[in-house]
Amino acid sequence: MRLDRVTKTYNMGEIKVNALRETSLNVFQGEILVILGPSGPGKSTLLNIMGGMDLPTTGEMFFLNENLSRAGDKRLTYYRRNEIGFVFQFYNLIPDLTARENVELAADLVDEPLVVEDVRWRWSRWVSRFISV
Repeated sequence: MRLDRVTKTYNMGEIKVNALRETSLNVFQGEILVILGPSGPGKSTLLNIMGGMDLPTTGEMFFLNENLSRAGDKRLTYYRRNEIGFVFQFYNLIPDLTARENVELAADLVDEPLVVEDVRWRWSRWVSRFISV
């Protein structure tokens, strides 16, 4: 994924607020991205753009060399549903399921469901990078 000089401006009545200003970023396949910071500098706005839930006011967002900056609703829905994983700030998970079961459920909802055993294998590999057993 690549963001090139992305700006997101919100109109608050007559006042324009820049939530992001000329932000550029590359995230390569297999990388894990963590965004930290105090309240207010645009973390959620950045993630909403990267997750296809919002579009930049200016600048471009690419996924696998496809420019999604001006993509329509249908394309962005496909992108969110099949091409990217996203955990919301307030989770939006099913509380009676474990974290792994929530991931498995999401993997089953896509157009081409993943094999559960493959998801479990990827999950255990990913988790082992952070937790020693």
